[in-house]
Amino acid sequence: MSEKQVIVVTTPTVVGYNIVKVLGTSHGITVRTRGVGGNIVAGIEGIFGCEVTSYTSEAEKTRRDSSRRLIENAAKTGANAIAGADSETSGNLQGTATLFSAYGTAMIVEPIEKEG
Repeated sequence: MSEKQVIVVTTPTVVGYNIVKVLGTSHGITVRTRGVGGNIVAGIEGIFGCEVTSYTSEAEKTRRDSSRRLIENAAKTGANAIAGADSETSGNLQGTATLFSAYGTAMIVEPIEKEG
């Protein structure tokens, strides 16, 4: 099953689908370091009190990578859906890296058949 076929929702169930089987927790983790150039740009932006766009850009990349890994890991278990998707972020390595973790419940769902 490809990760393109995995439904991801933050809710505990997938609206319009019955849960056939809960496969367990799935996760995706990414750790991204901040390069010297990024730290310099961030320092300059910080002087002016504006958004630190270099960090924002890295955070977006890290979020995308961890979400992609969450979906890939769930798909490897045979899941076609992830419910309760959420994420956390934290800094480590004395502030030189950011860890982003995405997680949720991998499951197999099927569409609810409409009566009529």
